[in-house]
Amino acid sequence: MKNEADLMQWLPSIAIFGGLEEKTLKRLIELLGEHRIEPGQEICKQGDSGRAMFLVRHGEVVVCRDNEDGRRLKMIRLGTGEFFGEMTLIDIQKRSATVVAEKPSLLFSLGNRDLYRLYQEDVAGYVMVLQNLCRELSRRLRVTNQRLQDMATSHDDDEQTLIRPAIKR
Repeated sequence: MKNEADLMQWLPSIAIFGGLEEKTLKRLIELLGEHRIEPGQEICKQGDSGRAMFLVRHGEVVVCRDNEDGRRLKMIRLGTGEFFGEMTLIDIQKRSATVVAEKPSLLFSLGNRDLYRLYQEDVAGYVMVLQNLCRELSRRLRVTNQRLQDMATSHDDDEQTLIRPAIKR
């Protein structure tokens, strides 16, 4: 069962819920799904359709990508206060990664239908969540750009590029 007082304190510490009014936070708490996950359990799978993002309240999860050879590469570990799966709230693409619990975890989910309900009931709150989400995606892209630059610098070969844009319209 969700602890509203705990969530009212915790949610504003997460980037996408910062700056929200109390009424919006309370509505979001009502919309959140609660999930208890055991170690080794997949939360979402690369290539599957996604309809929700997840917040890690307790525990630890690992974001993995499967390469062409079928080998699973661990990309990043996420713990308390971090979130994943947010791209599914923005686009309708398949999941870009698999996420597996490393430790017993308590997760909360927010689905695209939940976000639409927030839009219907609280446009200002909805806009703030989307702005925060866009800021976080931009921050993550900047970190990725820096890592790609560091990789390119270590290769020091002007003739090759690390990534070719895949533009599909």
